[in-house]
Amino acid sequence: MSEPSYAWRPAAILALRRLAVASLAGAIVGFLAGGVGGRLAMSLLASLNPEDAGVVSDDGFTMGQVTLNGTLNLLLVGTLLGVLGGGIYLAVRDLRIGPAWFRAASLAVGVTVVVGAGLVHSDGVDFTLLEPTYAAIGLTLAMPFVYALALPPLADRLLRDDSTPMTTTNWLVFVPLVPWVFPLTPAAAVLVLGWVAVRALSGALSSRARALMPWIGRLALTAVFAVGLAELVQTTREIYRIT
Repeated sequence: MSEPSYAWRPAAILALRRLAVASLAGAIVGFLAGGVGGRLAMSLLASLNPEDAGVVSDDGFTMGQVTLNGTLNLLLVGTLLGVLGGGIYLAVRDLRIGPAWFRAASLAVGVTVVVGAGLVHSDGVDFTLLEPTYAAIGLTLAMPFVYALALPPLADRLLRDDSTPMTTTNWLVFVPLVPWVFPLTPAAAVLVLGWVAVRALSGALSSRARALMPWIGRLALTAVFAVGLAELVQTTREIYRIT
């Protein structure tokens, strides 16, 4: 039997609070792993390739130059991607299974191959000019790996029912939702539609069908991870053929 409409309002408010808290955790880890970590990785690669100083990277950064504008831009991008990752983690965190080490390892590896498949590319100069090639690829993959390892412990701690962010009446707890209004609007729409669909289905399906839903989600995640791994392996092979 479907839920009455009045039951949706408190559930939606709670869901928004949880998204805000997960976004806060994602922003913190994204700032450190993606922003600070990205700057350190770029500096290390530049020091290993002094002959390429002045070359513009595929992301528009000048190799060998550390500028305030470039650093702030990198920190902002890392933070925004961290917020996005926090929302995605909130959506899939209950799909994790097995002992703690397996939950941590499977999520970290899965996130690394999926994000890595989007970051590592065979065109441009980032992975075909900089040497050693394994360092350029490895440092790039290290950022999502560290992010995916560090986010769950922090997010799970903040999302506990008795945590300060989950119990405070201060409206500032919802400030981390701002990026979802813009520029993460499309992703926010997907999360909202997904939440509504899952909640509606949970109220309409039988108990046996509801028990199958998490396994369908796990199979979907496994498929996404597999596709990401295949693309990453193929791209890496292409890079080594070029270099």
